[in-house]
Amino acid sequence: AGVLASTRRRPGVRRRASGIAARDRQGGTGAPEREGAAKPSVGAGSVEPAVAAFVKKVALVKEMARDMQRTDLERLVTRLSELNKPELRGVYTQVAKMLLALVEAIDGLKDKAVAARRLDLQNQLTDPEELSEGRHLWISDSSAVVAPANETMLEAKTVDTSMEVHVLGLSHHKSSVDVRERFAVPMKKWNEYARELVEFASSSVAEVAVLSTCNRFEIFFATPEISQYSGLLMVRAFLQAKTGLDHDTLDKCLFHHSGTDAVRHVFEISSGLDSLVLGEAQILRQVKFCHKYAIQRVSNQDAGATPGSGGKFVAKLLQDALTIGKDVRTKTDIGKGSVSTSSAAVELMAMRAIPTLKKSAADLRVAVLGAGRMARLFLIALFSKFPDVRVTVVNRSVDRAKAVLDDNTVGGRGGTNADIAPMHELRQVVEVADVVFAATGSESAILHAADVQGRKKPLMLIDISVPLNIAPDCGDVDGMFFYTVDDLNQVMRENEQGRQNEVEKAKNLIKGQVKSYADWQAMQGATPFLYSWQELAEEIKEKELAKVDKICDDLSPKSKRKVRKEVGSVVNDLLRPVYSSFGQQEDKQAKSFKIWAMQVLFKLEPKYKTRELPGSSEPSQLGS
Repeated sequence: AGVLASTRRRPGVRRRASGIAARDRQGGTGAPEREGAAKPSVGAGSVEPAVAAFVKKVALVKEMARDMQRTDLERLVTRLSELNKPELRGVYTQVAKMLLALVEAIDGLKDKAVAARRLDLQNQLTDPEELSEGRHLWISDSSAVVAPANETMLEAKTVDTSMEVHVLGLSHHKSSVDVRERFAVPMKKWNEYARELVEFASSSVAEVAVLSTCNRFEIFFATPEISQYSGLLMVRAFLQAKTGLDHDTLDKCLFHHSGTDAVRHVFEISSGLDSLVLGEAQILRQVKFCHKYAIQRVSNQDAGATPGSGGKFVAKLLQDALTIGKDVRTKTDIGKGSVSTSSAAVELMAMRAIPTLKKSAADLRVAVLGAGRMARLFLIALFSKFPDVRVTVVNRSVDRAKAVLDDNTVGGRGGTNADIAPMHELRQVVEVADVVFAATGSESAILHAADVQGRKKPLMLIDISVPLNIAPDCGDVDGMFFYTVDDLNQVMRENEQGRQNEVEKAKNLIKGQVKSYADWQAMQGATPFLYSWQELAEEIKEKELAKVDKICDDLSPKSKRKVRKEVGSVVNDLLRPVYSSFGQQEDKQAKSFKIWAMQVLFKLEPKYKTRELPGSSEPSQLGS
């Protein structure tokens, strides 16, 4: 009554509805009121704006429900995680589902109110001209409110078979080493960690892959579209429980991306755009391992292993990330030019070999002083370019030097002509060397001018140590070419600028791959309903063919086959436009509404077929 009263006071609405309202007061036909004639309890002129106002208020109630989902539920999941009671994990999911059901019920109530009023108009206005006018009045009275409400409904439509992808994590950009250590997960435990998260989040999180390196920790996961917010909160609660960090600390160090932002972020990682060293290739190898573990399946013989938790959405995301990572490095120069100290040293050596040493870089004899981290990185960069170059590693600990050469990353790139020498043989090694690379932990110089005096051939000295391992006076000796870390920094700066110019090219390539993934992703929500609709069409076809068989029993088998083929062609012709429509490139919201409309119109239940995961020999459910 309050709603009706408030809408009746709107003068603009009363004027537009005055014609139909006058007929209602006269009995609904325009004729004088007759004694005993039935009278409508409420005039149509007041019902239209009442329904319009009702729709508007229903939309407000729906927004209140969504606000509750975004605020109160976040506090709830925080409290549950603080209690650390596994038996309470399902409570949050149930509450989230209740709120989602409330939103859907509100949508249904609004739809029924609109449909009921239209039906009421049809019952009241039997004359075609009046019916047309009544519909016109309905539109003119209500469109200002109903149209925006329907647009909101369209935008908010979700499909229970649709999935969304997310990234949540931290990196060197905004978190220190001590914080990253709290999140670090050894590669062999990535699957175990992912499985724990899936179990913790219950039905809120369907797929998970973990990437943990020295510079970043990231979780790639997929949630049902209707519970993506609850899934995000469950992942945050899981990380809080695993790390012991409070809510405020997590907020400061964690980042989160969803949808196309998440896809773009993953592709930029694999392309080296988000790395500490722009364009470095190591991250692509790490993403490859992430994909490998995510799709890993365990046989009966591997009883102690944990299978991967990546379904088709995360697996496809990582597979596309590997594809774009390779494309960016192939089609741009972002991977060319040294941007790390060790690789800059190798590049400098290669550039100056012929002008100063009169030899090609591959024919040089290189002495490496030290067996620490920088020496290892230098050997990796050196063997990556010149796997068969002759190298001698000089170190106080011979065992440590041997361990560096035996390292899988080092040995996997070369080193067939590498040997080891103790530090007391330094002078003899330098005597036959063409290049000396110094990177020890010594706090004083270990190579002096006296050690290089009297040489008959030139020598290149590259010292990246601070303080210097090679005495500066070595540079004053004839035939010596001495470079320090400052010289290498200049090489890196020049190459960094060159790589920055390639970033835009890389981003354009990534943009195309992001759109390709988004189109594929949007289609996945439709697939189970298309299967269901196809089955429905096949059932109808078989039912009608059975009738034809009874009616045309005298037809020959050949004729029956021809009839069956023609009927099948008709069914396929009817299905084809729908398949074509769903195959069109369009934004996700438009696709979701189209799926929802198909589901409602044909009363479809999703059907699933099995297929292989991208990059895997194991089947997974489509749409699951």
